[in-house]
Amino acid sequence: MPVLSRKPRVHPFGLAALLALVAAPLAAQQRPPGHKQAPEKPIPLDQEAEARGTEIKYLRLADALRRGRQANVALKAAELLPQQARLDLLFAEAAFQPELYGNTGFRESRSPQRNAFSPSVTSQTIDATLGWRHRVITGGLFDLAFQPTRFDSDGGGGAFPSTQFQSQWVASFRQPLLRGAWSDYALAQVTAAKYRFTQAEHQLERTAQDTLLAIVEAYWELAFARENWRVVDSALSVALEQLRITEERIRVEDLPPRDRIADEAEVARRREELIVAENAIRDREDDLRRLLFDGSEARMWRYNLRPIEPIDVDPAADLPPFERLVETALQRRPDIQALRSAVAAAEVAELEADRDLLPQLDFVGSYSSSGVSSDDPSTGRQAGFRDSFRDASDQQFPDWSVRIEFSIPIGNQAARARSRRAKLEVERQRRLLHQAMIDATREVREALRRLRTLGQSITAARESVRLATSNLETEQVKLRVGASTAFEVQRRNQELREARSRLLRNQLDYRTAESRLLHVQGLLRAGTE
Repeated sequence: MPVLSRKPRVHPFGLAALLALVAAPLAAQQRPPGHKQAPEKPIPLDQEAEARGTEIKYLRLADALRRGRQANVALKAAELLPQQARLDLLFAEAAFQPELYGNTGFRESRSPQRNAFSPSVTSQTIDATLGWRHRVITGGLFDLAFQPTRFDSDGGGGAFPSTQFQSQWVASFRQPLLRGAWSDYALAQVTAAKYRFTQAEHQLERTAQDTLLAIVEAYWELAFARENWRVVDSALSVALEQLRITEERIRVEDLPPRDRIADEAEVARRREELIVAENAIRDREDDLRRLLFDGSEARMWRYNLRPIEPIDVDPAADLPPFERLVETALQRRPDIQALRSAVAAAEVAELEADRDLLPQLDFVGSYSSSGVSSDDPSTGRQAGFRDSFRDASDQQFPDWSVRIEFSIPIGNQAARARSRRAKLEVERQRRLLHQAMIDATREVREALRRLRTLGQSITAARESVRLATSNLETEQVKLRVGASTAFEVQRRNQELREARSRLLRNQLDYRTAESRLLHVQGLLRAGTE
């Protein structure tokens, strides 16, 4: 005997509520800018924070970038590198600062009597030197010194004065003519330190831009996690409404009780997804906290972070040609600029090494003026330091000389090896720079291509959401008239949930790709939106 199918009863209120739950998320994404929408369902994490009185941080992307630029711990550590390089530059420049030097000493000696004409003599000598020397940018060294001396003797039998004062001014200048000569060599260490300082600044800028990009990614990941929670919650609401309708139909004996099992399983699965989605929000909050706060406040881990930038985006219709973007990247990227500084520093080291291959040929000139004052036994006149100083200052007894000094190591293998190594280092740095320029070109093309692809994906994903919503509505209607099953409704609900998640993910990736396109050009700055 054939089983007669019973016409299901229609519950308009239940169907309308179900369709409203399905259509609301899509309508929210399609609202025009400035449209005032109804308050969204609060996230439990936000409700907990408000109940505990936790401080809420409403963040725009620009605010997050500025905060991270100022407080990021890794960035603060990187900021010390240019300061260290600056001190290295000061150290190199200090080689040309004048130096004041001096010394003093005392000596006592006693000689035995050798004969009647060479009696035993006891003498004391007190001497000192006070000088000033200065290295000049030609590689030369200028030295000016004053050397006073007092000599006392006892036992000379009156043949020698018992006390004698001597004063001497000595000026000398040594100028290399081949090895180590002239300003390009003498200033090589200063020039190299300047390039290293510039390189450190570019490396800091690169680190800053990498940090800002990480903040952008963390910001949009948190925004995605919050929106994805609402997607999962919407799917749970649909499943709960479907379960309610099923139980109502069971109550009026329109369905057997066993049909409740499939809907209950669907609700349990959606609840599990909601738990995972809520935990993802907590994880993404911690990721963003680590980038935005320096840990000086213990309560930072309790802040409730709420991104307020809309993740929904309208892809740009036209994107600039990659050639112009590549040209900007090659000029502005801090990593490429740092490599250019590294090449320049290596070329300075090469110049030093090449100059060290030359023989040592120095010009040395000196000039001195001495004065002596001693006791006069015949007149009883006592010696004085003033007389010797006056004679030396008046240059009554000048002495000058010039000479050429020459030396060359046999074989000179050390200098040759250093020169060869310096040339290899220059070539290595140039190849690294060339590779970085190739990588920059590829990264710009990839970022531009990804942005264009994501724009197309967003358009396709929006259409997928629209179609999935329509399919779910249709399947619900078919279920009401007995032309479908609860399993098909659950499958359509899952398809809608996946389509909405894909749309959110594409929008997240597009937002990140916008900042990545700036990053690969070296243009990502704090405050960039």
